Parts: sequence; structure tokens; C-alpha cells
Amino acid sequence: MLDSFEAYLTINCYTADTIDTYLGSVGKFLIWCSQKDYDPEQMTYRQCTEYFNTLKAVTTKKGTPYRGVTIRNYIGAIKLYFTYLVFEDIRNLNPIEDFDYLTDKDFNHNLLTKSELRNLYICFPTLDIQHPSCPSVAIRDKVITGLCVFQGLNSSALKSLNVDHVDLDKRKIRIPGTNRTNTRVLALNEYQLAHLSSYISHHRAELQNKINCYSESLFMVNSNRLSCIINPLGRKLRALNYKVTNLKQIRASVITIWLQQYDLRKVQIMAGHKHITSTESYKKSNPDALRSAADVYHLMR
Repeated sequence: MLDSFEAYLTINCYTADTIDTYLGSVGKFLIWCSQKDYDPEQMTYRQCTEYFNTLKAVTTKKGTPYRGVTIRNYIGAIKLYFTYLVFEDIRNLNPIEDFDYLTDKDFNHNLLTKSELRNLYICFPTLDIQHPSCPSVAIRDKVITGLCVFQGLNSSALKSLNVDHVDLDKRKIRIPGTNRTNTRVLALNEYQLAHLSSYISHHRAELQNKINCYSESLFMVNSNRLSCIINPLGRKLRALNYKVTNLKQIRASVITIWLQQYDLRKVQIMAGHKHITSTESYKKSNPDALRSAADVYHLMR
């Protein structure tokens, strides 16, 4: 059964690492089912949550309990396994299709609307920049703002970008994967093209000379941290909209908007999430959904 589940994951373009993780999680679940004499093809919602409750008592090799996000990832793998059983006509319904496991660190932001995000970019000033401010810095910061509000990039993704990751002819940008995210290719918004072109062809070289740093990074810094760029940028964005808190909030707003436009799997790919449960957590941005998830969580306690 796991062999055909693995084939299902492969066909649906899950990465090798993600497939290994999901197979391990589902394998442990099936062993537990066998011990309890439960048939996965006939299992009920209550039987599934019985297993989820056992995960709270499991400890790691260091003797510490599983973190909430680890339990949620286990549940996400099992949920996908039931989706596979439905796909193969082995089950009629996924018993935990609407189940969410709420963790203490779940997503909770005061979101920005699509128009507010767009206005951050459109209204970001680049003209009549007076000394001691620098026009090239303004262009760079506007480019970064665009990548945040249109592609939902965070500081780690911004730091990973090189010049050759941007393809202006195809209007695409490739975001390299990290230990926590997958590689993805995203479309550039038409608003971004002119400033990206200007930055890459002219202003980036100005900044390289200014800080004496000639790396291939799209955004050069003289340290290992991008905070020397991000922190001042955050203050500029808050001057445009007092609701702005940080790049995490902007990314959360973008992903939440994507979830209103696209299916969950597509948003997972666009966001670069390794686990679909990470994408699902953004559904809790809706206060009603958050309360519903909390009710389910407390039923499990």
C-alpha cells in the first residue's frame, strides 16, 4: 500500500525529502492501526483523533515531547494518505479532511489587503530623493518591497537571491530552496519590471561601489545579515501604512490572498512550503476559522 502511496506523491510532484517524511509518518500510523486492530479503509474521525492524542505523549530521542508543529506535520501526512485512499476509490470520504490541529505558535497576524499591499509598492518613493538619502537605495528598497508584496518573499529568500535568478525576458524569478523551503519559480508583476531592470542594469552597480562589495547577490551587504537593509525598509513601509509590522506579516497577507485565489497545493508550491500543513495554517487568518480550529483542539485535550 505504501508503494502505491509513494507513486501518488511522486506523480503529484512532492520532493524526495517530503515523500520520505510522509512515508515515515504514515508508516508509524499504520503500525498503530494494526496494533489497535483498526482498518484504515474503514477508520472513523474519532479513531483518527485517538491516534493524534497519542502523539502528544511521544518523546524525541532527547526525551522532549513532540512540538505542536511536529504533530501537525504528522497529521498532514495522514490526511494526505486518506486523500490518496479516496483518489483510489478505496474510501468514499476523507474522515479528517476538515481537521486542523492548532498549535501555540500558529499564524496570527493583522493582515493587509491586496490593495494595501499593492499601494505599498506603488507609493514607495523613488523620485526627488535628497541627500543624505541615496536614489539607488530607494530603487533597491522599492524592488525588495515588490518582491515582498507580489511574491511573498521573506528576508531569508531575499538574501538567497542572485542576479541570475531574475529573468526579465520571461518575467520570472527563481527563488532557491533552503532547509525550510522548496525552490520555486514565480511570475513577476508588470509593475515590477521597470524598477527591477533599472536596479540590475544601473543602481546595483552604484551600491556595489558604495559599499565595496561585488558579490553575485541581488542585494549586497557587508555582513551575513540582511537586517541592515530590512530594518530601515520596515520603517519606510510603516510611514506609508501604519498597519505594517514586519515582512512576516506581509508574507502572511500574500499567502492568505493566494489561498482565496488558488487551491491549497498550488499555494504550497508558490510559498515554497515543504509541508502542506504549513500552508494550511494560513487558513486560520479568518477569525471564524481560528475559533473553529480552537474548538477542535480543545476537544482533543
